[in-house]
Amino acid sequence: MACLQHPDRDQPVYLMAHHTVGRRQGVADTRITLPEISGIHAAIQWTGSHWIIRDISRNGTWVNGQQLIPAKNQQLQIGDRITFGRATNPVWKVENLDAPENLLIDIHSGEATSLESYHLLPDEHDPIASLHFNPVNGVWIYELLDGSENSSTARVVRHGDRIDCARHSWELFLGNSQSTTTELSFKNLCVSDFRLRFSVSHHEEHILLQLTRDDMRLDLPARTHNYLLLYLARARIRDIQRGIDHADQGWIPADLATRELGITVNHLNTQIFRARKQIADSLPDAIDTSRLVERRSYEMRLGCYLLDIFKGSQKEELEASTGEYQIADVETV
Repeated sequence: MACLQHPDRDQPVYLMAHHTVGRRQGVADTRITLPEISGIHAAIQWTGSHWIIRDISRNGTWVNGQQLIPAKNQQLQIGDRITFGRATNPVWKVENLDAPENLLIDIHSGEATSLESYHLLPDEHDPIASLHFNPVNGVWIYELLDGSENSSTARVVRHGDRIDCARHSWELFLGNSQSTTTELSFKNLCVSDFRLRFSVSHHEEHILLQLTRDDMRLDLPARTHNYLLLYLARARIRDIQRGIDHADQGWIPADLATRELGITVNHLNTQIFRARKQIADSLPDAIDTSRLVERRSYEMRLGCYLLDIFKGSQKEELEASTGEYQIADVETV
């Protein structure tokens, strides 16, 4: 996590991919209020392989006692000592020059945690909210466990916002511009574009999940939340075979799901979060995974509609008229 050591504080100053230093409030990423500091005094930037600094001020910037040539880039090194405005001003030391990252910074301790594309809060063991990136519109969304992206419990969060969850508080630091890491080949690709194949053991105690699309194949290990996805997949397959309109396929009331699965609402929501996270962590960041499980008022469904369910080499077929499952012999793919 690239950072400078502040001359007057113990906490480091983490660097954004394009980071400015200056006196102008609300514009400079790091503000120095000394009168000799320009509105935007200097810029520090990640090139993709290293960090550079550029002086764009009236009164100069110094690195290791040497004044920078105005508007000329200079590569930074670990341990470099930077002063802004005057050579005798307080020294900012270069502590780390790793690539820029998105972080959650604990407001009380200052400890920084790398932010995943789908992050469970306050932790993965007992989540009550998620923080995830939506590549479709390029925003981060904070969502409470018992809500949906279209409800008041989900909101867009931005760089510098404070996030409170349980007894924890963080500052959101978006140092890595997502647009620079997005692979163009995955632009506008959604998890619903993938075919989901469920491989189910005889007593359904183990459920493996495979996602495929063109030449992409992703094999996911058995997890408890796979049974929830299987339950929703069966509901969607049933409606597909009944000829239900695409927009109305697969919707299940949440209270019905909890009764039939024998779990609480909190456990249901936790499984949805963990399923989203497992797939989001396995696919490229540019692929939209938010539609894995779609939610609306008191209902949910599997967002994917290309579905296969296998028990061994046999494909499960659903009788649309009765809702009962049958097994058809097919060749293993």
